[in-house]
Amino acid sequence: MAMNDQIALATWHAATPELVAHLGKPGFTQRLDAALRAVAPFDLSCIFAYPGRDRPHLLHDGLGEVSSQQIMRNYLDGTYLLDAVYSACLRRAPNGLHRLADLAPDAFFEAEYYNSPDVHPCISMETGSLSEEIVFLVPLQPGFYLAYSLLRANSSLTFSAADFERLQQTAALVTMLISRHWEHLAPEAVAEPSQPHDADDVERAFATFAPSRLTRREQTIVSLVLRGHSSISIGRILGIAEGTVKIHRKNIYAKLDISSQTELFNLFIKHLLSER
Repeated sequence: MAMNDQIALATWHAATPELVAHLGKPGFTQRLDAALRAVAPFDLSCIFAYPGRDRPHLLHDGLGEVSSQQIMRNYLDGTYLLDAVYSACLRRAPNGLHRLADLAPDAFFEAEYYNSPDVHPCISMETGSLSEEIVFLVPLQPGFYLAYSLLRANSSLTFSAADFERLQQTAALVTMLISRHWEHLAPEAVAEPSQPHDADDVERAFATFAPSRLTRREQTIVSLVLRGHSSISIGRILGIAEGTVKIHRKNIYAKLDISSQTELFNLFIKHLLSER
C-alpha cells in the first residue's frame, strides 16, 4: 500500500470514534462526508431511503443546491423510477460499495434521464452531467434500502482504482454506521421478505402509459428503453432479436406520433408526474 493510501486510511480510522459518538445525533452525515473526503475527495453527496411501498426519502442533502427544489420533488414523486440506483435496490444488489457503472444498464449513461437537469436531482444546467457516481448500498431490512452516493462533478476526474480501493476498505464500517444511524426508520409497510423491493410501482407506472395505444409488450420495451437499456440488452432480456426490438421501437414512435427517444422520455415524464 502506498504511503498516501496509508495516511488517508489512518485519517479515516482516527475519525471513526467521533462518528460512532454522533450516531443518532445531528451532524452525523456531515462528519461522515468529511471523514470520507479524507479517503478520496468528492464534490457532492446524498443519502436516499427507498422504502418497500413508499416513495423515497432524502435523508442527507450534500448536493449544495445543484438543482432546484422542484427537481428534487419531481424525483421523490416519481422520476426515481428511472434511476439505476433505485433499480439496483429492486434487484436487491449486495450490501457495500459499487460504481454506478457496474449497476446501470448498458446505455444508461447515454439515456435522457442521466443527462437531464430537468429530472435528475444531482445535475444542473450550470454544472452539467456528472463525472462519476459511486454508492454504498445498505439493505436496512428486506425491501428497504439506504443508498449513500458520492459524486464527482464533470470538472473532476472519475474515481481512480486507488480511490475506489481505499473507499472499499471503509465500506464495512460505513454501511454499519449508516444502518445504525437510521435503524429507527424500519417501515410500517415493507415488502414481504419473499418479494422484491417494490417492482409494483415501476410496472404500474409503465402499464398506465398510453394503454389505449401501446400493447403490453410495447410498454415493457418503453420501460427498458427509458431505464437505459440498449436494443441489444432489451433483446437479451425479452428473448427476442435486436432487429425485432428495433421494429417495436419504430412502431411505438409511430403510435405515439413522435420521432425520437427524447420525445418518448418527455411524454413519459409528463405522464409519470401527472399520476403521482
